[in-house]
Amino acid sequence: MTPAPAREAERILSAAAARTGLPETMLAQGMLADSRGLPAPARAERALRQAVQASRTVDTPPATSAPRLLPREADVERALGRFFDARLRLAAAPADETARRAFEDCMFTLCVLMAEPCAYAAVREAVQYTEG
Repeated sequence: MTPAPAREAERILSAAAARTGLPETMLAQGMLADSRGLPAPARAERALRQAVQASRTVDTPPATSAPRLLPREADVERALGRFFDARLRLAAAPADETARRAFEDCMFTLCVLMAEPCAYAAVREAVQYTEG
């Protein structure tokens, strides 16, 4: 179901067994049946899918060891203004390569300013930061 070393596969199987209360052997038999095209018990299949999804989700621990350096509020407001302008220009002309580059540059600037690798999170953090 997911490429994983044996230890990781065992951890996924154990997590699924703990979630459903089914023995690991029953889940393993369900996986084997599924690989052969036979129907697996629905409860086992659902638990395995949830455990696989959880294994694919990256959990990054919050960085609490050092205080975060915050940008000046005026810089964030200016970057947000440029971002919203670029987004409007791109929405008006989606095929315009210049508008797309300007939008991507604004997104990158917000990601750097807010120290967020995810564009959505960077915009959300910037809006929250400027609103108080």
